[in-house]
Amino acid sequence: MNLDGLSAWGGLAGGDAAGGADVVVVGIAYDGSAVYRKGAALAPQSIRSLSGVMPPVTEDGTLLRGLRVQDIGDLDPGPDIEKGWSAVADRLARVPVESFLTVLGGDHCTAIATLAAQQRRHPGLAVLWVDAHPDLCDFSRGGRWTCGCALRRAFDVSGIDPSHVVIAGGRDYDPEELEFISDHGMMLIGAAELARDVPGSARKIAERLAGRQVHVSFDIDVLDPAFAPGTEIPSSGGLSTRQALDLLAAATASSEVVGFDLVEVSPPFDQGEITTLAALKLIFEMWGARWRAGRSARPLAEGHGKR
Repeated sequence: MNLDGLSAWGGLAGGDAAGGADVVVVGIAYDGSAVYRKGAALAPQSIRSLSGVMPPVTEDGTLLRGLRVQDIGDLDPGPDIEKGWSAVADRLARVPVESFLTVLGGDHCTAIATLAAQQRRHPGLAVLWVDAHPDLCDFSRGGRWTCGCALRRAFDVSGIDPSHVVIAGGRDYDPEELEFISDHGMMLIGAAELARDVPGSARKIAERLAGRQVHVSFDIDVLDPAFAPGTEIPSSGGLSTRQALDLLAAATASSEVVGFDLVEVSPPFDQGEITTLAALKLIFEMWGARWRAGRSARPLAEGHGKR
């Protein structure tokens, strides 16, 4: 793809990580918890490299010019997330609370550090976990810190109340995960239910999250492999990119989204970079929703979308 003359993140830049940035972007280039296919450690740089193709405007015509995006690079948890998550969480927790934290994984165990930091930044946090898998096993595929345990370990280290978590798009489960969901009062909206009625499913989620500060953790494998082949564990029967965009917009309409992490993009298994481009679309639309929440939307003037 020819990126000559294009600036990273659609040309949006400004402020600094110490304060004044509307969005702070951080990468966690780690896939040591992946037990099926490695490659997600390459995602932060791949997403950054292609981010210049995104215009500074959302699909509904909201201009993002003036949105101050500060990319502080990658944080390194080392070779073992069990030992390294805490240092990453400490750094993320120092991001000013006024900034919208955007984390680029990495496999989904990178969300352990992200959620621990977000709970410190926003006590009482709710979470929208958008994923084909709940990741709630206590032990999975040879360990307690593998991707199948990501959300379970995040509960352990962050103190987030499981009843404050909604799982959307699930379709592959271990029995103990369904038991954990039931025992802890979590909401699960599966992929089949979503596909039958995205607006109705989104309303249920919005009602559950209403009035809360919410972090969205988005595993790209919630999308059907037709839309996101480049991921560790592709799972058939998933959402289209369009359905995912509509879900995020409607499900968070009654809450304040304070952060977004996007994980499990695996560039070595991508085709034509469509998975990375889907990730970028989701990121920019989440930024647009945050931008609109703080100021009135401005219509797209003729020619503003061209660079």
